[in-house]
Amino acid sequence: MAVSKSIYLLAGTDEFSVKEAAAKLAEKLAPKSAGEFGVEIIDGIAGNQDEALKIFARLHEALNTVGFFGAAKLVWLKSTNLLADDKAVTAEAVKEGLTELSETLKRGLPEGVTLLISAIGFDKRRSLAKTLEKLAEVKLFDAPDESKQAGDEDIADFIDKKMRTEGKTMTGGAIATFRELVAPNLREIANELEKLCLYAGQRTELTDADVRAICSASRQAVIWELTDTLGVRQLSQAIAALDRLFDDGEAPLGIVAMLVNQLRLMLLARDLIECKLITVRDAHGGNFEFVKAFGSLPADATAHFPRSKDGALPNAWRFYRCAVAAKNFSSTELIRALDLLLEANRQLVSTQLDAHLVLVEAITKIARK
Repeated sequence: MAVSKSIYLLAGTDEFSVKEAAAKLAEKLAPKSAGEFGVEIIDGIAGNQDEALKIFARLHEALNTVGFFGAAKLVWLKSTNLLADDKAVTAEAVKEGLTELSETLKRGLPEGVTLLISAIGFDKRRSLAKTLEKLAEVKLFDAPDESKQAGDEDIADFIDKKMRTEGKTMTGGAIATFRELVAPNLREIANELEKLCLYAGQRTELTDADVRAICSASRQAVIWELTDTLGVRQLSQAIAALDRLFDDGEAPLGIVAMLVNQLRLMLLARDLIECKLITVRDAHGGNFEFVKAFGSLPADATAHFPRSKDGALPNAWRFYRCAVAAKNFSSTELIRALDLLLEANRQLVSTQLDAHLVLVEAITKIARK
């Protein structure tokens, strides 16, 4: 089957990029001579079987109806979940609807009709997905995975492209602060960059101060603030970050688990430093040097490291921050800190002590020299 110039598919797990690219392509494909009658948009989100079947019916009707006075026409199935591995659209009747639509597309669209499908999620096992891969011009957008270095590089590229589009640059410190404050979600990153550029006005270089003045701190940033301030033994700032986590409704046991994970990484980093397998330079460019060195370590140096379900090592950029903090503690102090958190966990589970006071006492003892 030859690729059809009248069928386009933009799909993937990166919802922001799919929607942004689809909007631009729809504007490009829309017949200019037909005006508002030249585009028919179908909301593709189905919450259950009945809604999915209604979408199929409307789509078939739109594809088989020529444009106003015979003019060209764009049919846009927008932000659909019919191609995703979604429980809401896995009923047998929905599968039959996908197969029927596949057969319709194989027979070809009416003259002058163009189909654009933007899909959030893309399960290649679905019959329609297989047909579209053969017939349509396909572009896939996968959300970056922050647990892997590639995900971090994808985010860095996204920020760089957005800055070049705006004709602006960010200092090294501004980029580092931005990554700390803003969650690794492309929609949120794009929103914060837009706010940042508006704030900067005509200035072309964005600084660390600009980022701190305008960008919203994510939950993740507050968690890192707690571990970072604790890592440099800044007790008052650590308690302030702890208070914000409590205000945001973070579960006390969840905070303990997060601190345990970070302290374990600090202990692993401390071991690498003491064995002279890696160096940590807390200065401009030190993070890039560390990431490169961490990726070059022999397998036996990281064989005992925790790994994700797919076998990946801890994110190198985050591990760098743990390594910087580890320089302020001895191995003995880090082991004692883990014991203190174990005791805090026991108190939270088996006593009626105030959770906030339990955690304040634990981090106070950890930060104390």
